[in-house]
Amino acid sequence: MLHRRRYLESARSRRTRWPVAVVAVCALASAPPLWAQPAGDLRQFSMALESLSEQVRPAVVQIFATGFTPGEGVVPSTAALLSRQQGSGSGVILDASGYVITNAHVIENPSRIRFELALVETDADGPRSVLRPRGEVVDAQVVGIDRETDLALLKLQLDRPLPILELGDSEALRPGELVMAFGSPLGLATSVSMGVVSAVTRQIRADDPMIYIQTDATINPGNSGGPLVDVNGRLVGISTFILSQSGGSDGIGFAVPSNIVRTVYEQLREFGRVRRGEIDVLAQTITREMARGLGLPQTWGVLLSDVYPRGPAAGVGLAVGDVVLTLDGKPMENARQFQVDLYPRRVGELVELVVLRDGTRLTFTVARSTVPATPIDSSRWYVRLNTSSRSWACSGST
Repeated sequence: MLHRRRYLESARSRRTRWPVAVVAVCALASAPPLWAQPAGDLRQFSMALESLSEQVRPAVVQIFATGFTPGEGVVPSTAALLSRQQGSGSGVILDASGYVITNAHVIENPSRIRFELALVETDADGPRSVLRPRGEVVDAQVVGIDRETDLALLKLQLDRPLPILELGDSEALRPGELVMAFGSPLGLATSVSMGVVSAVTRQIRADDPMIYIQTDATINPGNSGGPLVDVNGRLVGISTFILSQSGGSDGIGFAVPSNIVRTVYEQLREFGRVRRGEIDVLAQTITREMARGLGLPQTWGVLLSDVYPRGPAAGVGLAVGDVVLTLDGKPMENARQFQVDLYPRRVGELVELVVLRDGTRLTFTVARSTVPATPIDSSRWYVRLNTSSRSWACSGST
């Protein structure tokens, strides 16, 4: 690259920088080749990944769902009116008493759900076989399902405490951060892959308040419901789907963020369903044109373009034309962020809004009210990551 850089510089610059270039070349020449350098750092890195895998693996389960579906087309006999369907996916234990979170589509229309627990080594210092025996298989019951986030909570009936995985803070994730995906891709139990966070707040549709973590960690059908963990061994996401034109992993996977998982888990465990709320406002992102036309003092932020009568926001005094500056102390830069931050809040939970009205800052505390759940249409352009005896082809047209 030295000749190209010199080509872009002036002759005088070349003369002044030539000694520096000579020193750099000499330094590179004196350095040992990569193959001759000590491998201690790489070895420590590899051992750290191995330790992390051993820490996480006992809390990951393989799920087997069995059910019956109506036969397709003209059936040759009464016996073919119902066809047996078997599928598998992954899950993660969040509570030692046996509560397991997974994806709702993994256990869709099941008549029986079974878990295979990971085998926990009792003697870590003793001899260990490369081919480990299969873990214990136990039955599970459905506690609740939230189709809007594609999450489900199951309960194991065991009389002993189970290893768990702690929930991390998905809002602390940053693009480029190292993550590992665990699960049973294509039925291959206790598999692990590694990648980075590609994006932290990916939306499949622009107006969708549901966000996902995007990762290039290899995940395939069967990984669905398995944990995405950070380098501290904390769950930061639940693997849910991939974008693919081949049906397999193209390095574009998506996971439900742990902060949303936490909200859904707590509500499903307490109520058996998720109760969502609204503050009954319509928010718009402020643009330069909008700010110029309305005479707003800033060209960014969130404008309340409508406040529904008799709603929670109207009840505390929020009005059309208010510019939302912060939500619970977090600056609001656009309407998308406003909707995303409100989405995981529970019914009755209080949120504090600081708004700008006629040049004056005002603070309002609003409680979210109940709204009927609207399932998200997530049937296009992705592969759901559970395996099935019927099919797991990519949805949507190419």
